[in-house]
Amino acid sequence: MSLWRVGVLLSCLVATSARAQEGALGGMLDLPLVIHEGGWARYEGTSSDGPSRFVFKVGAKGRHRGQRGRWMLLDVEVPSVGRLSFHFLVKGERFGTKDILLMKVFTPGQRTREIAQPFKEDTPPKRQGRFLQKRTETVAGRTMEILEYSFPSGVMAEWSQSVPGMGLVRLGGADPFHLVDFGVGGDPWKEKAPPAMFPVAPKKP
Repeated sequence: MSLWRVGVLLSCLVATSARAQEGALGGMLDLPLVIHEGGWARYEGTSSDGPSRFVFKVGAKGRHRGQRGRWMLLDVEVPSVGRLSFHFLVKGERFGTKDILLMKVFTPGQRTREIAQPFKEDTPPKRQGRFLQKRTETVAGRTMEILEYSFPSGVMAEWSQSVPGMGLVRLGGADPFHLVDFGVGGDPWKEKAPPAMFPVAPKKP
């Protein structure tokens, strides 16, 4: 994933318009965060640069300039750079441009960058998603209730209260991504071992 794609990914997480798919912030996903401290969700995406992987994690509570918020952490694998980490201090229950009090950027081999209110100049109108349907689906071996929404730009989003962080199960658009695994605690990057094709014979007494 190129650094430009990282920017697009960040935009996709807070926007749904066609301009957002090109890296600018447009109408925001009006979907709530799912706060389970220590929770995480791992995703895979596709783009013209090839497949990508990233993890969204729910961090601890924090404070910036007298305002309280919750740290939301985004780790992205970038082949040419390493694993980038973006920490967002978010106030309230939604991940919107006006709700991000502080952003920290951690890049391998570089000093940590801090940006207060990184999207304060962006004033996009909220665009309420249109509810389509509710269904159940099994993801990563767990059955969850999923709500489907469509947004004015044509982007489709699937959301679940079971998924920590953004709550997203799938997001369509020019750079779509989907949920691979989720949980609370442990290493979110660790792949689960595939189930055995044949049951192991019980040990003899």
